[in-house]
Amino acid sequence: MISLEKPGLRIIKTSIAVFLSLLICHIRSDQSIPFYGAIAAIICMRTGLLESIDIGLNRILGTIIGGFTGLIYLLSFKKMDFIPIINYLLVSLVIFLLIWLMANLDKPNAISIMCVVFVSITINHGEAPDYPVDFALNRMIDTLVGVIIAIFVNWFDFKLRKRFISKEKRV
Repeated sequence: MISLEKPGLRIIKTSIAVFLSLLICHIRSDQSIPFYGAIAAIICMRTGLLESIDIGLNRILGTIIGGFTGLIYLLSFKKMDFIPIINYLLVSLVIFLLIWLMANLDKPNAISIMCVVFVSITINHGEAPDYPVDFALNRMIDTLVGVIIAIFVNWFDFKLRKRFISKEKRV
């Protein structure tokens, strides 16, 4: 027989953060794709508040740089009808430059999300947007919603624990 452990607090906090991110992204705009908020919430949720804040700040930095670079890419190259291999080559060259930039800025923890946001905007959905500025900004906002929600849920848990622990000690 399999013995299951009770779910830990991180599991509970992650599911709450995912729900709130999906809900807020859904309510926020019909241009929203809640998927990006949920991913950000999952990645940013950590056991401790300071860990979530550190991951969240790196994710915000990476999201902004990757998002704005993706926007510039869409504005510069969307109207050019490249064959896919040329587009992939250009995207890869930009990825090279972005990674190099972040490594030189000593921000290695922002590199992955920066690249993911850039590729998401330029490849995954690059054919879709008729309004590249709206599209790129909405992808960045969706991600930022997830980051902020994860930090908030972790902060809220920290505040609750602090309140209950200090009450228990007084009794």
